Amino acid sequence: MTHAVLKIRSIKASEWIDKAWTLLQAHRRELATNPDIMELKPRRDRYDALEAAGMMVSLGLFDGDSLIGYSVNIVDANMHYGDLVVGQNDLLFVHPRYRRTQDGLALIHATEDAVRARGARMMLWHAKDGTALQAMMPQLGYRIQDIIFSKVL
Repeated sequence: MTHAVLKIRSIKASEWIDKAWTLLQAHRRELATNPDIMELKPRRDRYDALEAAGMMVSLGLFDGDSLIGYSVNIVDANMHYGDLVVGQNDLLFVHPRYRRTQDGLALIHATEDAVRARGARMMLWHAKDGTALQAMMPQLGYRIQDIIFSKVL
């Protein structure tokens, strides 16, 4: 697929929630493990508060003026290891048409750079079982930190 040079830039939560609504819906359809209870309803107030506190790193992947991917992350000291600042990925998504390029990998690397610039010494990503992201993480030097289980109550 040939496309224009894509750009990665910092965005604000209020901007990506509005511009990424179609992507957020596609993200939910593709990856929500319990869609009957996982209603798409972003907590804009919480994202804005984390941004105001300097605890959010949000990056957009753009094809021209079109937002085609995002990486949204919280940066804060770990609850148990208070001297360890960690970047914790909240959302990562790239439109399916752009996945067979290096652009998603570039978004991951840009995320690492951005959270490192905020003082993070560790980056945490969550990946759905059996996805390309899960397969890619060990190739990028990541190892399993925890395994998360879920159960509908």
